Order: sequence, then structure tokens, then C-alpha cells
Amino acid sequence: MAAVLFDMTAIYKLIKNNTDSYSAYLSCLLFIAFACISNQHNLLVSYIIGHQIPIGIMLFSINSFTEYYNSKHKTSTLIKSALLFFAASFLYEACAAYILIFIFIAMYKNNGNIFRNCTRIIYDTHFHFLLLFLYTLIYFGWRKFYPSDYEGAKLYFGDIPQSFITMIKYSAGMIPGLPALAMVVKKYITFEEFRSALNIGNIVVPLITAITFYFVFPKIKNPKNKLACALLCIAGIIIPNLIISFTPKYAEWTKGSSYSYVTSFYSYFFMIPLFLIVLKTIFRNNSKPVMIFLSSIVFCISFVSSAGNTAWNVYFGKNLERYKAFSAAVSSSYFDNLEDGTTVYIPDYTGIHNSMDITKSFAAIYTSADINFTNKIETIDFSHPAVFLKYSPEDKSMTAGNLNADGSFSDCFCIYGNSNITCEYN
Repeated sequence: MAAVLFDMTAIYKLIKNNTDSYSAYLSCLLFIAFACISNQHNLLVSYIIGHQIPIGIMLFSINSFTEYYNSKHKTSTLIKSALLFFAASFLYEACAAYILIFIFIAMYKNNGNIFRNCTRIIYDTHFHFLLLFLYTLIYFGWRKFYPSDYEGAKLYFGDIPQSFITMIKYSAGMIPGLPALAMVVKKYITFEEFRSALNIGNIVVPLITAITFYFVFPKIKNPKNKLACALLCIAGIIIPNLIISFTPKYAEWTKGSSYSYVTSFYSYFFMIPLFLIVLKTIFRNNSKPVMIFLSSIVFCISFVSSAGNTAWNVYFGKNLERYKAFSAAVSSSYFDNLEDGTTVYIPDYTGIHNSMDITKSFAAIYTSADINFTNKIETIDFSHPAVFLKYSPEDKSMTAGNLNADGSFSDCFCIYGNSNITCEYN
């Protein structure tokens, strides 16, 4: 929570110093009211040091860069911005792409004439480029001595169209309401589970947000540089996903069901002010009917986001029980007695983080036996021992036993949960 508040303070200062306090306040309010949780990598609940902190630092860096122009070109402010940019990139390498933001701002502040004011633009960004060059030397120097086999750290230009699809998907991955839609489409929980989980807060929070919006939105100033602000927001949405989209790992992920990643959180910060800019551009009349209409839109978006978060809590709660059962099972004496080469069949389970290799690594913490995991019975070599591991969500129990070549189970017993469960799975 402290990290998210740090980030919100940064976006508040950035918007306030470049527009007005009402825009900044409303942006922070909508940031909270529209925030969505999903089963994708989500920075509202994780990655505090590696990602939550860098985006805040980067926002402070951008704010300092704009202050440089508002403070009659004080060099100390420019150096401060460059150092913050360096720090953010050091924590997360994809932040290096934000150099494009500084170039964009420098071009705009110098009347957009890159040729006539080229010298001025270069001067305004030279500290950032120098520190970016230093960071690049450090990064690749480190990689020279400690190579990485992580596919997410390797550039890949073998499928340009898919890389652009990845960039678009991840840039839009935290559009308010999208995770809720994903839950409906993929049927992660039943409607009855969702309905029973709803509470009064799912109505109260959107209602307070809509009422506040009704009174605050008309006070927002109509800036003359709306187009530049909108373009800056669009750049802020796309740039965080620029580097990772051209890596084999994430390009491959988006071929499947992945529609969001941690960088989508970076994009989210710029979605909210863009939303306000668009509304302010389209609806210049702040009459009562217009404000009722806009407040209703805000209420609906906030409600869908809030209800979606409640639904995800149900989903995560169910998964947590399964994770606890699985952890207790693999750390039991049953796994200590398995032979090398044993295959563990876990039907209806895709493994930890959707990876059987990660599942195998987790089990290796508790047993020295070389065992494999699969949820596809047709891939099992029955010339080696095979066992099954089945979870019962009704009893929150984990049952184990022998898996026979014909697919039947035998010698079943409960190794976690309800000890009265018998071998009833076929």
C-alpha cells in the first residue's frame, strides 16, 4: 500500500504541476475507483521493489523534467530528473524506453521544431542520455560476466506483427473493467459464487466516486495544450511495453491467454488522465444533464471494476485452498517414499504458475526423488511408477494413490484434509 501511495503522490504532483489541482485530485480518485485486480501479473498486489517503486520514481523524474521548463531552465532540476531516470532504469531495465518521453517533452517545449531547435533539445536531454549510456554499459557489462538465459531479457525480432500485438495487448491490459470481462468469458467462477460475494461496498464506493466526480469535474481547467497532453498520455501508455514486446517470452505469452503484464500497471497511470482529457474535450458543456450522464458512466466503470475485484477475490480464495493442499501433500512423507522416475498425474490442474517444470522444482524442495508432473495421462510412460494426486474442492482434501495403465486408481488415501475420503475417482 505504501508503494502504491508513493506512486499516486508522483502522479498527483505531475498532473498538478502541469494542469491544475482538481485534475490531479480527480485522477487519483479514479485511479483507486477504477483499479482492477486479475490473475495476470498485477502490480496493485505484488512486485513492490521491482516494479511498484520504479514507476513512481519515473513519474517524479518526468515531473522534474517539466519543472525544468517551468523554473527558467534550472540545471539542478534537469540533473535531478536524469538521476531519477537512471534510478528507475536500474531497478527495471524497461524504464530505459522512457527516454522517448523526455525527447517528446523537449520537442514540445521547444515549439516542436526539431531542426531549428535541435541544439536546445539535445542540451535539455543530454544528462538523461549520458546516464542512459552509463546504465547501458553497466547492464551489458554485467550480462557479459553473468549471462542470462531468461527469455524475457532477450530481444527478438523474428515475429514483428506478434510483437506489435503484444505491445497493444499489454498497453491496454488494465483498461478498467477488462479483467472482469476476462473472468466472465473464461468462466473462472460461477454466477452464484459471484452474486453471493457482492457486498454493500461494491455500491457505496462507485456512488461516492460518481458524486465526487459530479462536483469536481466542472472545476477542471480546459488546458490549451490538450493535444500535447493527450499525446504524452498515449506515449506513457505504450512506452512501458515497448521493450518487452520484442522479446520471445512475452510475444509467445500473448499468443495464448495473456492479455496483461506488470508493465500494464505502468500504462494504467496514464490511462486515467487521458480519460479526463477525452471527456473534457468532448463535453465542454458542464450542464446538469451532461454531468449526470458523465457521472453515471463513472459509476458504471467503478462498479464493474469493484465487482470484478470481488469476483477475483473468490477465485483467488479457491485457488489458495488448493495451493495449501498441494503444498501439504508434496511435503508429506508420501512423496519422500516415491521412486526416481515416478510420474505424478494431477488432473484438472495446470501446475504452479501454469508450469509443470515450476511444479517439479517446488516439489524438489521437499523430496530428493526425481519425479515429474503432468496433467495429460496420454504422455505417461507406465514402464515407470505412476501415481495420481487429486484435489477435492468440496472437502478441500488431497488424495493420492497408484495410477494404473488403464487409467484407474488404486490404493488411494487422503494425505491432506478429510481422512474419511475413499478411492472414488476413476
